[in-house]
Amino acid sequence: PVAIALTVGSLLLLLAGERLSRLAFFLSAGVVAYLATLLATDAALSGLSLASAAANCVALCAAPLLVGVAVGGLALRLLTLAFASVGLCAGGALGFWSYELGLHRVATGVVFLHRDLTYFICIGVAGLVGAVLLAHQQKPLMVFATAAAGAVGLVPGLALLAFSRIDARFLWVVDPSAASEHRGSPFVWGQCLSTLLYFAVGVAVQRRLSGAEGRSCCGRRRVSDASWVGGGGQLRVVLMDGRVTTEQVL
Repeated sequence: PVAIALTVGSLLLLLAGERLSRLAFFLSAGVVAYLATLLATDAALSGLSLASAAANCVALCAAPLLVGVAVGGLALRLLTLAFASVGLCAGGALGFWSYELGLHRVATGVVFLHRDLTYFICIGVAGLVGAVLLAHQQKPLMVFATAAAGAVGLVPGLALLAFSRIDARFLWVVDPSAASEHRGSPFVWGQCLSTLLYFAVGVAVQRRLSGAEGRSCCGRRRVSDASWVGGGGQLRVVLMDGRVTTEQVL
């Protein structure tokens, strides 16, 4: 169910993120809040030696999900937060791939949650830049941001649903602890190239849909503006809800 939800949600963001803006806002804000809460909960529980394994499992499953749904709903009411969440997802995704493809070589020696600090710096800085850009520009960058977020989300979704049946090493993308074992292999580079391909397809599809909608609007406007002067005054043709009517302009 998780893999199916991730794949379907990513496809919607990739191919129609701008048109389904409310869904994009909810998913982006929810995912950001879910991941942040998951990391925070894991760090907090690791210091509680008295907690049982069952309690840890329930907390790790329930707390991130509840916070993600709540923040996703809040983003639907706060437009700036909504756009910033989309930018944060897109920028964080770019930072993740930048780290895996090269910046992991720049190690700080500071380990947090089993990852070098460089990992969090890459994701955090890129995510912050994306959030600021989207909060400021909003509509002009929406196509690119949703396509990027959808493309990156589609990689683990397809890895869980399909590619893992071919080779289990494709699952490194959903298991950060195993990422270092596959860096430089086709399992990393192949998924990186596929992300770029998904992104290009998503941008092309969304721009085509936007262009078709714009041409349709322009077509209706040209018909509504068509007019001529007759004996009884000026007559204007109006197209509304698929019906052609005329009205006289005095």
